[in-house]
Amino acid sequence: MKYSLFVATAIATVVGGLTTGQDQAMGQSPNQNLRSFFETGRPQSQDTLRFQRPPSDVPPIRTNANNWQLIVFSQGNVSFWMPPGILAQDNVVIATAEGNLNFQTLTSTDNDHRYVAAYATGLTEQQINDPTALFTAMQARVAPTETFSLMNERPVTLGDYQGSEFTFESDTERVTFRTYLVGDKIYAMGVIQPLNSTRDNAARTFLNALQFIDN
Repeated sequence: MKYSLFVATAIATVVGGLTTGQDQAMGQSPNQNLRSFFETGRPQSQDTLRFQRPPSDVPPIRTNANNWQLIVFSQGNVSFWMPPGILAQDNVVIATAEGNLNFQTLTSTDNDHRYVAAYATGLTEQQINDPTALFTAMQARVAPTETFSLMNERPVTLGDYQGSEFTFESDTERVTFRTYLVGDKIYAMGVIQPLNSTRDNAARTFLNALQFIDN
């Protein structure tokens, strides 16, 4: 998860604490700039991928799956369904006016479509009190102003928490990502796809799939 965190990248690829076998399977991130985030579809996989202190009975990870996979960010206290594609995990650092954000990320890449889920914990009081600075820094990483233009911004929710969805476009690509500030955590989900993509429904489903494990 090395691009601009689509913290959406998009939110970037946020995952940590994989078991040894899982860590080897994930390999290196194919998206060095992490400008992608998420897409969703009808859940068909029974595989559960658990990050941060994974249990010993976690099913094998399909690093190139044909079905959606259920992903659990244990320490992030959220789960979501990841679309088919090549999976890669990474740590992404984004500098903000109030200090660095250290994201754990997971990315699924399917040709020219990329989906990213990310989260960061342990935000400082200064960061929590200045969410605009956090979102601005994330936007700059996900969709640089010299290449992308903001097309739409709208409020979204995650449980009882408010968030924001941003849509950016360049001459060839569209980036959609969502961010949520929840206590001392920040979450990002994102999708990067061609302007002529026919997978808008899948992207929207993916963005809607994030949910808390425990309320």
